[in-house]
Amino acid sequence: MNLLSMASQKDNGANLDMVTDLTIAANPGAEKQIREFVADLKQKQLEVNAAPVAVAKVVPETPGYFDFNGWDGEVELNFLRSSGNTRQQSFGLGGKLTRDANKFHHIITAFFNLNKNSGVKDQQKWGMGYKLNYDFSKTLYVTAFTGYENDQFGAFRERITTSLGLGYPIIKNDTYNWKVEAGPSILFTRSLPGDSYKSSFNAFASSIFNWAINDRSEFSNVTTIFYGDTNVIESKTALKVKINGALSSKFSYDILYDRDAPLGREQTDTIARAGLLYDF
Repeated sequence: MNLLSMASQKDNGANLDMVTDLTIAANPGAEKQIREFVADLKQKQLEVNAAPVAVAKVVPETPGYFDFNGWDGEVELNFLRSSGNTRQQSFGLGGKLTRDANKFHHIITAFFNLNKNSGVKDQQKWGMGYKLNYDFSKTLYVTAFTGYENDQFGAFRERITTSLGLGYPIIKNDTYNWKVEAGPSILFTRSLPGDSYKSSFNAFASSIFNWAINDRSEFSNVTTIFYGDTNVIESKTALKVKINGALSSKFSYDILYDRDAPLGREQTDTIARAGLLYDF
């Protein structure tokens, strides 16, 4: 009986019939009891094989907030130098980090722009921002933003922007992605060095559009309008063309309109860039 039990357990009972015949040959008088015992072993083996196997549910691990593996990013660099009748030096650096964690979507941005004409600096601007989107439902999300900009030669000297609103995706497919956002905002603006910050309450509306032209090219535009105590329009348009792997060329054109620019400053600033972009 011990041999038969071991034969039924080893190799899923592949040798049980052979061991049964040997056992009966060694003890012919107990053939009936042996065959009943073997039949019982086979029935138990069938029940074991038919029993459902418990499969452990694999829960995808969400990277920690400070785990760099959970973030995607890009770094943009552009540089221009000309000589002769016109001497110009232009340098631009930008970065972007994104992270999707279930219903939360984080975006961190930073940039720095510098330009000199004939050795005289006529542009120096830098800033950073953080945006958080939360998927309230499949068609609606909550968006919050805070950012800081410093511009020595633009329509303002310093500005802190805060906003809270709702977003809605109008188009979302493999080729086009268009979202609109709107809500209240507060701008804290210092127009000139030494001035105190002036707060203004506004409504904002944003259009965020992306077009995947093909596997190598992507067009995007982000336009935001602030309307209220301060009227501001910001538009950023870009064309990204993949060169090889993670390296791409990027052409961009930014427009900033500030109705309340101080006396002696232009209300509209524009900047065009051509540079390289590295995705990681």
